[in-house]
Amino acid sequence: MMSPCPACGYDENPDRTEFCVACGYDLTQISPDSSPSPPPIPQPLPIPLPTPTTPALPTAATARLIPKTVNAPVAEFVIDSVNTVIGKFDPVTGPVDIDLEGFKEDEFISRNHAEIYREGDQWKIKDLGSENGIFLRRVGESRFSARIDYPQVLSPGDEIAIAKLRFLFQSP
Repeated sequence: MMSPCPACGYDENPDRTEFCVACGYDLTQISPDSSPSPPPIPQPLPIPLPTPTTPALPTAATARLIPKTVNAPVAEFVIDSVNTVIGKFDPVTGPVDIDLEGFKEDEFISRNHAEIYREGDQWKIKDLGSENGIFLRRVGESRFSARIDYPQVLSPGDEIAIAKLRFLFQSP
């Protein structure tokens, strides 16, 4: 009588063979009247569930506006969205991303004064039709530009005058 191997299922092992010819399993552990156990059923591996992710912004996708005013109400504004509106809260139009209310001479700031936004890998600023304008002093220049009337590319170290308030623009 042939002894089937319980480990691999090989059923042509000669009678009274101590080890399976195919896999080397110790057949002496099997009692003569026991029937071979079927090979174990492989268990399916758990499928990992996808974890939701927030798309990461590139490292250069954050910028900072640092007030150049002594005793400014905030030390800096972090710009970490694609479009950031600068101005003052208005009960009709609602809040803005960067609210300049509380700064000295904030009466010269429009409700929706300016927008800093990302276009490709560049930061830009544009006037949103403010009454008192936006002016830029580029790194290395001694004077502010004339009032901007179309979007301007910003570089780290540029100084921005939003009406009478001055800010240093920084990005990594």
